[in-house]
Amino acid sequence: MLYRTLHNNSLLAFILVPFILLLFWVRVFLYDGSAPISFDGVSMPLWEWLVRPVFGQSNFWAAAFSYILALLTAFTVNRLVGRHGLLGRQSVLPAVLYGLLVSGFLVVQRLHVVWMFNLFFLLAVERIMGIVNKGRKEGRSFDAALLLGVGALMYAKGLYLYPLLLVVMGGLRLLTLRTFLASLMGLLLPFVLSAGYFFFFGKTMEFLVFILFNLLSNTGQFSHNLASRIYLLLISLPTLIGIVNVFRYLPTQKIITRKLFRVIVWLTLLTAGACLTPFFSVELAPVVAVGPSIVLAFWLDKISRRFWQETILLLFFAIAIAAQLYL
Repeated sequence: MLYRTLHNNSLLAFILVPFILLLFWVRVFLYDGSAPISFDGVSMPLWEWLVRPVFGQSNFWAAAFSYILALLTAFTVNRLVGRHGLLGRQSVLPAVLYGLLVSGFLVVQRLHVVWMFNLFFLLAVERIMGIVNKGRKEGRSFDAALLLGVGALMYAKGLYLYPLLLVVMGGLRLLTLRTFLASLMGLLLPFVLSAGYFFFFGKTMEFLVFILFNLLSNTGQFSHNLASRIYLLLISLPTLIGIVNVFRYLPTQKIITRKLFRVIVWLTLLTAGACLTPFFSVELAPVVAVGPSIVLAFWLDKISRRFWQETILLLFFAIAIAAQLYL
């Protein structure tokens, strides 16, 4: 019943997505910690000027903003899937699964810079994928990298994820010298304009120091316990099964759909691998969850028996609820 309700694009299904996500965000609103923003450290100027003064002074408003960003990201994932026909039918299932995947760790749910960056990053990926239908390869490559650059003005380590944009372009056979240079110009433009602003006020070195500190700083590795390891295992195994299922059905898909799924699988594996490096920790979860939410939705869509579809979706809800209680 739950799967049937969510695996369509009815008005009820769209209404349920914000409600479900809000239920999993309750503990963020009730959190009474001393700092509204998690993974706090040396922040980029744009974050300090635009976000912290408005949302960084209150636990409630910080929780509300992180909830809105998570909801916008979930619906962006859903729009990307629907626009490119990656499921057998229009559905809000990818949005729901994304919400479940990012609801495990409280420290991830709370407001932090990656939420803001992730929305820009996802819009950049969507912009690149739109080339297959709209053309304008150089223009869209520039636009996508510009979006990533704006996001990196809040989360400087987002620059480390720029190669992922090139992976998307390469997977779609769009990476040429001209598109690469266009994307590089788009990536650097926000930083050039910011440097010009700081130069005008005689604070160029301050801006460079901010970037350097953010690129080299460690946000603090999450100390995993037995519960968190079990949770990650319960998420990783279905994702791997979903990836195998994607490759199983690839020969039956259109050529462009095959390319898109290969890109999504690469994004899933590379973003998960990035969490194993010293530069990132669980704060990257909003970025990592994008690929698995699409892969898992595709897997559920291809299961032939309704009983197993309902059961597996309920298990995902059960895993998310258990994570809420023990993590």
